[in-house]
Formats: sequence, structure tokens, C-alpha cells
Amino acid sequence: MRWEQLFADLEAQLHAASQQELEQRVNELARIEDARQTLGEALRGALGQAVQLVMRNGAAFHGILAKVECDWLLLREGERSVILPMGHIQRVHGLGSRRAGPPTSVPFTLAAALRILARNRAMVALELDGVRNPVLRGVLDQVGADFVQIMQLSDGVGRDSENRQGTAVVPFASLVAVTSSPENEF
Repeated sequence: MRWEQLFADLEAQLHAASQQELEQRVNELARIEDARQTLGEALRGALGQAVQLVMRNGAAFHGILAKVECDWLLLREGERSVILPMGHIQRVHGLGSRRAGPPTSVPFTLAAALRILARNRAMVALELDGVRNPVLRGVLDQVGADFVQIMQLSDGVGRDSENRQGTAVVPFASLVAVTSSPENEF
């Protein structure tokens, strides 16, 4: 009888040790999987939800997360749409634990999104990083690989030639936000 108890006890200990090892492996695999997730996947998990984003320059945006691409996102903020480059995000509030994979196999770049606004001759406001007058308003004339050229216009005026206030070329690295009306959605 003692031998049976001894073998049963050893078998229980072996089972407990193997169960503990399995749990450790599962936990380690979960940590590895978490380490591979990107900010974009976390944001895509919150599509359609209200979030708050704080940018590196301190600007805060509150709205519904409408689209998330590899290097930018689209936020619906009341009566306007805001494109925010991922590289300028300082922190995000309102994300849950849900994650989603890449949006498509073909990336939709920031330049492509801005080209749509330029094609539509949409009125935009460019919020810039680290300058004295951080907002330029007007129409995008040209979108290059890493810059945008804007024809500056006075607030609330038409695109007539007498309303032009000059042009400016802005590198993408300086863009904190690009704001337009919601009818210029992607």
C-alpha cells in the first residue's frame, strides 16, 4: 500500500510540475506576442471608438477613430476630419485591449491621403511642429514624396487669386495635423 501512495504522490508531483511548466510557456508566448504588437494594431482595435490623442507639440485631439494606416490615422472630430501622422503621437487615451492586424496588403501612405485632398482642392489647415505661427490655412497645390506645398488663403475666403497670401512648402516631418471638412473623407 505504501508503494502505491508513493507512486501516486510522485505522479501528482510530476503532473503539477509539467502543468506549471506549460503555464510558464504559455505566459512567455503571450508576452512575446504582446511585444510584437504595434501602435497601429492597438489603434485599429479601437476603430469607431472615441479616443483622445496628444501630440508631441502638446496639441490634443478628441474624436472618433475612423481609419488607421501604417504612418497616419484619420480622426472625426465633430464637423472636421483630422489626419494625424503616427510619428507625432505622444500618447493615446481611450484604447481598450482589442488589437487588429494591418489594414490592407497595400499601404495607404500619408502622401496618398494628402494627394486626395490636393486633388479635391479641399480647404485644409496644416498644424506644424515647433514654429511661432503653427497653423497654415489654404489649399494643397502639390504633394511630393516627403513634402507638401500649400497655397495660403485668408480664413473664410474663396480661392480667388486676390485672396492668396503666398505659398509654403512643408516637410512631412513638420506636420502635426492636417484638418479638413468631413466631405473630403477617404
